[in-house]
Amino acid sequence: MKKLNFVATIMLMCLSTTVCAQWWTGMSTKTGLALCIHLTDSSADLYSPMQTTAPIPVSKWSYSEGKLDMESKAIGLKINLTQRDGIFSGHWKQGFLKEEITFYPSDTIFTLRRPQTPQPPYRFDEETITADYTDSQGNKVHIEGTLSIPKGTVSRCPCIVLVSGSGQQNRDEEIMQHKPFLVLADYLATRGIAVLRYDDRGMGASTGEVEKADTRLFSEDAEAMFNAIKTNSRINPNRLGIGGHSEGGAIAPMVAARNRDVKFVVMMAGQGCTGRDVLLQQNEALFKAQGVSDSLVTIRLKVMADVFGLEKNATQAQYKDIVERYTKSLTTEQRDSIGLGKGAVYQLYKQMGNSWMQSFLTLNPAEYLPKVTCPILAIQGTKDCQVLAEPNLAGITKLAGKRAQCQVFAGLNHLFQHCTTGSPDEYMLIEETFAPEAMKAVADFILGL
Repeated sequence: MKKLNFVATIMLMCLSTTVCAQWWTGMSTKTGLALCIHLTDSSADLYSPMQTTAPIPVSKWSYSEGKLDMESKAIGLKINLTQRDGIFSGHWKQGFLKEEITFYPSDTIFTLRRPQTPQPPYRFDEETITADYTDSQGNKVHIEGTLSIPKGTVSRCPCIVLVSGSGQQNRDEEIMQHKPFLVLADYLATRGIAVLRYDDRGMGASTGEVEKADTRLFSEDAEAMFNAIKTNSRINPNRLGIGGHSEGGAIAPMVAARNRDVKFVVMMAGQGCTGRDVLLQQNEALFKAQGVSDSLVTIRLKVMADVFGLEKNATQAQYKDIVERYTKSLTTEQRDSIGLGKGAVYQLYKQMGNSWMQSFLTLNPAEYLPKVTCPILAIQGTKDCQVLAEPNLAGITKLAGKRAQCQVFAGLNHLFQHCTTGSPDEYMLIEETFAPEAMKAVADFILGL
């Protein structure tokens, strides 16, 4: 689930001839995002610091008699504020979301603390690794990443190639200013383990067709990077494995199933059920984590099950028929609570028409997990609402048998953070990036082989 992009830059004309430079901070309760305005005598900038440091120009702005209005057509954003008693209050609207918001004076821009993120000089040496090849669809692909090798290494190191989750991500698997792969690489370096992490195709320094790419195609990128590191003089090829998080946790065993040079696999929140089942489990867990009643969640699941059964070329009218069939007796508030309110039909129609989604629905671990011959570590958090621990670890155990070692960590979410509910809404405000006990499990597994 992706957050909305609340980032815009505005220019402000003030009636006052002197405005002291000052920060103002508001918080969206619907998205969990902080919004910050910086005012000067001649300008005002609006930021979404929990997402990015860069502002985006808006198309319209005005300030008159204490009323500030701004619009960004690029992201469909409108903000209307009135200044009273030292604060700005009003509302913002973006797409189908609308919410009242208040901006209070603050000393500086809102910042997210990420205490685990390592800072230079790092505890490892770095080397750029690249792979250039033509994928099975005939697309030319360039993948680029960073090999981190523990400082002071005098012999060949064990090494793990890391594969990120769904969506295009950089080599740190950066999300909401968390950099889990960088944090993991830093920790593993202290245990004498090298790490290769790379930018997904279409992200950072990597290039390649993205629009029609699916999980199986992304596995080719992962294997290309694995092969690129096999002959590195600082890596021990007999202790070289591949690991991934979320979708990457499916890709890692896919590669191992066809490449016998893979000596171990680490599945971090990887799936042991079909893509269809994972998504249904996810829908149930996410809405329950948000406090939605069981009866309404059941309706949501019935809608999604029918939607998943539609053909790829299904019409928008077919999606509408399904949604209306189950929600016609619900109030607007009830529909909204399960994500089936205004605009839901179009969103489902567009999402399900995506090549990646159509492929993921049919992704079945039974096709590759039984073919993996090397040791597997599968780790999950009990509060993971995106890839549920119990059914997926059960699936991995059934399909991989004694080759799989499974560990469950109490209180950890999909990102392996200690959390309260496990909902993705918490990811941003949690300061921890990667629970130490989960990282230790990965290191202990690799060193114990």
